[in-house]
Amino acid sequence: MIISNGIIGALDAVQRYGGTLDFLDVPWVDASKRRLRRRTKGGLDFAVSMQHSQYLFHGAVLFDSEDHTVVVCRPEEPALIVDLSQTNSVEDIVRQAALIGHAFGNQHVPVEVDGCSILVPMLSSEDVMTKTVRDLQFGELSLRFDYVRLGASCPLLMTGHAHE
Repeated sequence: MIISNGIIGALDAVQRYGGTLDFLDVPWVDASKRRLRRRTKGGLDFAVSMQHSQYLFHGAVLFDSEDHTVVVCRPEEPALIVDLSQTNSVEDIVRQAALIGHAFGNQHVPVEVDGCSILVPMLSSEDVMTKTVRDLQFGELSLRFDYVRLGASCPLLMTGHAHE
């Protein structure tokens, strides 16, 4: 088994890593776990033991040797996409984004921002997620469900907290 102590770089930030390039699929639900063990696409038995607040984003390099370079691959997963680009003012966009983040944050669902869109991983049915947004009474926002690569453009800031 190969063990990584966390992220050592980003694949797109470095010209060349050593060894065979191998990928570790990490869905969003596992991206902030401190400990993770699974097989890479190349068949390596691989374990990660990370520091608090690290987030396994797409392209994160976890291991590099003469033989192997292991990189995180975030697969496409179902998500709610809320498009705020049709909103009339900056004040409305900020208000809507904050309230949507708060509504899903209370459910411990991380949200991501991609331009003027908010991406929310699927944790429940389309009906329940749509109702969560519609209950905020913003009027007609563009909502759709699609497969997207969450954690692809940049890592989320993960500060975390615990409930006593």
